[in-house]
Amino acid sequence: MFTFGADGKPVYKFDGEMLLKGETDGSSYPNGGLRVTHTAGAFTVLDPNSPIFMRDDTIFIPTAFVGFNGHSLDEKMPLLRAESRMSAEAVRLLGLMGVSTKGVQQNIGLEQEFFLVPRDAYARRPDLQLAGRTVLGRHSPRGQEMCDHYMAAINPVALACLREVQEACFQIGIPIKTRHREVAPGQYEMAPYFGHAPGQIDQNLLVMQMCEEIAAKHGLACLFQEKPFAGINGSGKHNNWSLSTKEGVNLLNARHVTQKLGNPGVFAVMLAAIVRAVDRHGACSLVRGGGTVGRGEWAVGCRVSGVGWLEAGGDG
Repeated sequence: MFTFGADGKPVYKFDGEMLLKGETDGSSYPNGGLRVTHTAGAFTVLDPNSPIFMRDDTIFIPTAFVGFNGHSLDEKMPLLRAESRMSAEAVRLLGLMGVSTKGVQQNIGLEQEFFLVPRDAYARRPDLQLAGRTVLGRHSPRGQEMCDHYMAAINPVALACLREVQEACFQIGIPIKTRHREVAPGQYEMAPYFGHAPGQIDQNLLVMQMCEEIAAKHGLACLFQEKPFAGINGSGKHNNWSLSTKEGVNLLNARHVTQKLGNPGVFAVMLAAIVRAVDRHGACSLVRGGGTVGRGEWAVGCRVSGVGWLEAGGDG
């Protein structure tokens, strides 16, 4: 990075302060006309939960995005604020049980499912290109058969694509733990390690972007829509969620809690608190309702566990 000095000559300068905060036009987020001119500025603030990475000649800095008056302009800031509030209350609750901790965080493991289809066939289907799913035509002549399932050999073209995606992810610090076939023909899944939610969400978005880019290089199209084809499984993104202390104690793993904290009652109390919060604040309805709009209901409608299931687990 460089600027020009008083003498007109370029001055090369790069310091850490440039990474911490940025300013841009926020008048069009989420759409235009919402802010008056003198408060139309928006600011990016470094998110230390998600690692900085470099791709090609560009440094990517995960940030939270807020307006002039501190209003959230992205989906990350509400997540960070919610986690901060959750952590404060969880620390208070644990303290009442004699457990001291610096904080509590939410962890997730995102299982990303998708279809890989020949790009020339994709180019002949305007519905797939515009809607992400087929809207007319006959069912696939090939269904979900025992000779074509999770454990079957991966198509060589698809395998080459998945290998390149995995390598590209590793180069920017995203370790893909698994890659395998899924139930439907042409369907696959990749999943990273279980980790802190803000960073895992950022990394999942990058994985999706790289899948689309690299698939095109291999003559394939990557479909993330929840239900691209009728009659066979749709694609989901299972969100394996749990809470842990900053010291690494998984609060939704009864054995781990008992071994590390010596108090088996902590697991039962934390689980009861989560169930009570979901019931009292309508979170169950929001989660279920958010997934049953159109595409999510299509996925659940054909033999794939999805928004109809609310799962909390001790993965990791």
